[in-house]
Amino acid sequence: MKKLLLFILLISATALNAQETPTGMDKIKPLDSLISMALRNAPSVHRLTTGQLQKEEEMAMSKKDWLQHVALTAGYNYGNGVISDQLLTSSDNQNTFVTRQNATYSLGLSIRLPFSELVSRKNKIKLNKYAIEEIEYQKSDIKKIIAEEVTKRYNQLSLSFKIIELQTEKMQANESALMLTEGYFKAGKAEMDAYRMALDIATTSKIELEKTKSDAWYTLKTLEQLVGSPIIR
Repeated sequence: MKKLLLFILLISATALNAQETPTGMDKIKPLDSLISMALRNAPSVHRLTTGQLQKEEEMAMSKKDWLQHVALTAGYNYGNGVISDQLLTSSDNQNTFVTRQNATYSLGLSIRLPFSELVSRKNKIKLNKYAIEEIEYQKSDIKKIIAEEVTKRYNQLSLSFKIIELQTEKMQANESALMLTEGYFKAGKAEMDAYRMALDIATTSKIELEKTKSDAWYTLKTLEQLVGSPIIR
């Protein structure tokens, strides 16, 4: 019994070392590309950028607030006027009255800017500048968190692929050991307990492999959701 179990373990170890374990990440886009995609597609970053644009517009409007205190006036007058002309001759003086139609235009510009309004305008501009700067810091923090999360899930996916490869090899080795044990059992050279043990080992390895595949699939999908686009090459 002990010799049979030792033989099974030797077969499993040989199968595990027979193949080089690949990473499985050759079909996944590079980490730097995934981080760039995640930052480009992140709704939180877009939301903050929109907030920045809004503050910039408010600041631009504050800079033009003084225009509401500027008044432009224009006028037009039309009417008849009587003008006296003196015509001097050698014999006498004569006053001549001439009636004319006159049209006059007027144009004026006035500015009434209270001192309190001037101070308030400067404060509004300064507050908007601070708000834009604060939003930029928030964007930097969010970008850092996103980059760290993408890196974390990328590494988890890489580890899952490696574990899948190892567990696949282990399962194949256990399948080979099970077939061998089954042959010995049918030939009467192995007991039922040995066969059951080999069967349990093979079944357990299959379950572990399927669980790891499920975990890898979940990690891949969550990473894809975080990135915002497909991550497979």
